[in-house]
Amino acid sequence: MSEAWTKDIQLLLSQTKVAFLSTQGTLGPESSMAPFAIFEGKALLHLSQLAKHSKNIQQTPNIGLVVCTPETKGTSPLALPRISFTGRIEKVSPTNLVKAKSCYLAAIPDALLLFDFTDFTLYQLCINEVYWVGGFGSARKVPIETWLELSKTHRS
Repeated sequence: MSEAWTKDIQLLLSQTKVAFLSTQGTLGPESSMAPFAIFEGKALLHLSQLAKHSKNIQQTPNIGLVVCTPETKGTSPLALPRISFTGRIEKVSPTNLVKAKSCYLAAIPDALLLFDFTDFTLYQLCINEVYWVGGFGSARKVPIETWLELSKTHRS
């Protein structure tokens, strides 16, 4: 796995802690913003049950998640590296909750107080497809085996 694009994925995930979450609403796809962390090949999301996306997840747990390089002056938005995930979201199991919470808080320390709110739940996206766009002319589907290997070496 010495290809440069794998290092670019790790760089993006280490620099960006915000993802765009796509869920299925009653009238069609709906998008929102959510901080995330990577844990054991899964994306962790700490979501409020009061949010519309949580209600959508209860109805249809298949979601999409996109992580994009922040735009900078002088950079074409069309050339921004980005990675997208699709999969099924579920609550983190009680047996993994302590480790997953620790991982999430290492990435998003400001979320500590939110864990005291009863309406917040820690979810994990069980990823079944990964697609990487590294810029113009640089796009590829990432095999799940490659993603799992990448996520082992990634630290949120």
